[in-house]
Amino acid sequence: MRFARLSVFTLLPILCVAAMASAQNTAESKPAPNVIVVHSYGPDYIWTQAISQGIQEALRGVKTTVETLYLDAKRDHDPESLRGKAQAFLARIEATAPQVVIAADDAAQAQLAAPYLKGRASPQVIFCGVNAPPSLYGFPAPNVSGVRERWHLREGFALLKKISPSSDTVALLLDDTESAGYIADDLQAELKQGGPFALKLVSVEKIRTFQQWQRRVKHHQTRTKALALGMYHALRDEATGRVVPTATVIAWTNSVNRLPTLGFADYAVGDGLLCGVLESGREQGLLAGSMARQVLEKKIAAGSLPVRTNQKGIVFVNLKTAERLGLSIPYEIINAAGVVIK
Repeated sequence: MRFARLSVFTLLPILCVAAMASAQNTAESKPAPNVIVVHSYGPDYIWTQAISQGIQEALRGVKTTVETLYLDAKRDHDPESLRGKAQAFLARIEATAPQVVIAADDAAQAQLAAPYLKGRASPQVIFCGVNAPPSLYGFPAPNVSGVRERWHLREGFALLKKISPSSDTVALLLDDTESAGYIADDLQAELKQGGPFALKLVSVEKIRTFQQWQRRVKHHQTRTKALALGMYHALRDEATGRVVPTATVIAWTNSVNRLPTLGFADYAVGDGLLCGVLESGREQGLLAGSMARQVLEKKIAAGSLPVRTNQKGIVFVNLKTAERLGLSIPYEIINAAGVVIK
């Protein structure tokens, strides 16, 4: 199985189309892919990497060629640029006629799968990492099904309360992206359906710039007992307008924060957060890849497969962070954790 990466970064639409045409000419001597993966974000984003890993694992043993394209929507927010990339990707799809397109995360649905691929005889489309209700995109459709993304909100707050019993309030901080808005909606629905969380949620904040993030983290040091850090990958610098590297955001946050921190996705493991019940990008990729495999092997329409939701939360604890915060994590939690940072 061969995975060919084709990355398209921030370009004007006309240049993006030209770049894709050049890449297509280069690939003419290679077998046409029968699976194209379109990621919403860039190849350096750990979530994207985890989804790709899951897809590869699910397709292992299948005689297939996979090509991967990247919208890079966290760094490139310009609507015209994203439309140009999506149209270039569509041209690539029409030129190579893959059997399956796997579209990961919401930007790929909004820019490509929903407006251009839904309702066609081919290709078959499998989505994953979707925070929005699939019905927003008109999914499922005869040629479209996939995997809805679910954060383990209630379980995460309960875990943090067990580790830090004195914590009774928490603020959730998110970058100001469309996906973050859908997560906030999910949170309100979860509260309505299941009642209060183990910690009182004092605020849910969507933050646009790194400087605003800094002010809010400092603000909460004396006003809440814990921080839930949801998304922080699209914060922009107020002076330059550029996205601040995640490593910079998290290094600053860890340097000033003295509160227990909770994460919800697998990128939290490497960012020094205290704990979380994590949603796995790998699981998203595995589920989407297994659905794509059924389409390839059974020659069925994607729409005949039911929409799925991730289920396997990964308990994560960071003993180094616990020591820095003066917390002692109970042994039974450590023993049950799927990921332990020592």
